[in-house]
Amino acid sequence: MAPDNWRGEIIKFPLKFAPSLKYSGTEYVRFAPGWGTENAKDYFSYTFLWETNENPKLSTKKLESEMETYFDGLMSMIHEMSTESQKEINPSKAFFEKINDSIYIGKVITYDAFITKKDVTLNIIVNYEFCDLAKKHLAKFNLSPQSPDHSIWKKMDNIVIDKPCE
Repeated sequence: MAPDNWRGEIIKFPLKFAPSLKYSGTEYVRFAPGWGTENAKDYFSYTFLWETNENPKLSTKKLESEMETYFDGLMSMIHEMSTESQKEINPSKAFFEKINDSIYIGKVITYDAFITKKDVTLNIIVNYEFCDLAKKHLAKFNLSPQSPDHSIWKKMDNIVIDKPCE
């Protein structure tokens, strides 16, 4: 559950913008109210949950590769629809560190094709769990350019998708 002012989307795998991510399932996305406003405290802050049938077998290398694929595909798709599509955009670069078997922290440097048309560095915290009840793999990604001690992270931590495991 997310606050009412957090816009949501539900996207089925395979993702149109990243079809090489070989999962079946659903991506649930929730955007902070200021997500699309450059100078907002919650600019580009959002959370998404991958609910997949397949075990993502997370590792630092796999997360780096998948986040680069995800953001390159997403930003290229949006960029191609813009009037600036002739401009080259830099490929995304992700870095992750394993905290334990279910938590990873990292960053992705990507192009903001939505708002600023400039590179943006997003901090990412990934939490993984297996839902025995639904027999699904759940990977929740919290992302924000704000440092992890900013209040937006507590808000994202409190967002849960209403699923049988919770």
